[in-house]
Amino acid sequence: MRETKVDYIIVGQGIAGSWLAYEMLKRELSIIVINEDKKETSSQKAAGIYNPITGRKMVKTWRADELFPTLERQYEELEKLTCKNFLHKIPIYRPFKTIEDQNDWEGRAADNFHQKYLSEFRVKSKGYADVIDPLGGIVLNHSGYVNIPAMLEAMQTFFIDKGVYHSEVFDYSEMAIEENTISYKHWIAKKVIFCEGSLSKNPHWELPFRPVRGDIIDIKCDLKSNHIINQGVFMIPKVDRFTVGSTYDHNNLTYEPQEEAIKSLEERFKKLYRGNYEIVEKRAGVRPATRDRKPYIGLHPEKKTLGIFNGFGTKGVSLTPYFAKHFVDVLQQKSEIDEEVNVQRVI
Repeated sequence: MRETKVDYIIVGQGIAGSWLAYEMLKRELSIIVINEDKKETSSQKAAGIYNPITGRKMVKTWRADELFPTLERQYEELEKLTCKNFLHKIPIYRPFKTIEDQNDWEGRAADNFHQKYLSEFRVKSKGYADVIDPLGGIVLNHSGYVNIPAMLEAMQTFFIDKGVYHSEVFDYSEMAIEENTISYKHWIAKKVIFCEGSLSKNPHWELPFRPVRGDIIDIKCDLKSNHIINQGVFMIPKVDRFTVGSTYDHNNLTYEPQEEAIKSLEERFKKLYRGNYEIVEKRAGVRPATRDRKPYIGLHPEKKTLGIFNGFGTKGVSLTPYFAKHFVDVLQQKSEIDEEVNVQRVI
């Protein structure tokens, strides 16, 4: 087959690979996307929540002020591009767990640091039937979820229409690594960028990933909600059901839902919701998390034609659009790499 020159080969078309490929095409770079079509990937199984205030202590998420002002607009850009809908802007209601939480947020609600993400502060129940929230809570804006399987399908169609998508298992043995170029089968590129997730068998990257399995259930119940409700577990309202999650297991890294994990999830769920419900689906995914909870981005310290864009963990929806732009800036020598995400920090 005739040799074809491209600027970049991207391996993997999850959230990370999709955003990186799109950013490159926007800048009129020539690419190919090589992806193994399979349903058991972290992106396909992810709940897709984006949320500016996270964690048990309800603190502003890392880089929130850089990420969230443009985040929804970026996903709307993809929706317009693909003529598909997958962005769901929904406020998040975070009930207070203790009176200390309530008192803490009474002070935080008045400062500029949190005010831009806070649309309501309550000291009484929101009034949702069977939701356990006697102390009230906070309502957050700049939040919602992305239907990631729908987004990935739409982007895959876009890449196919552009003639850049190739469905196959990437064969590392077919690479010929040179000082300034890299060959893979009949393609010759400046660089290959790996966006494969943490469970790949890539022989060129031995990184301290800390993958974590998450179990999720879909339920039917009588609750009617205009909010994602999040305290201990999240409840995402959908057309005819709620998605409830999630668990965190660093040991049993399987895409099969685990009964013990589902049982644990239900126990936590019942501390938030006392109503009857029916489980209609169970699923699990393995998130590509890292030990310091920051992604791995950059070039190999020895093989400069190999790059990585990976490790976005539970915050892939909010992190990848911003850092795809940043990484392409770095590749085009328009910016120095952000040291907090530079993969060489762990090599």
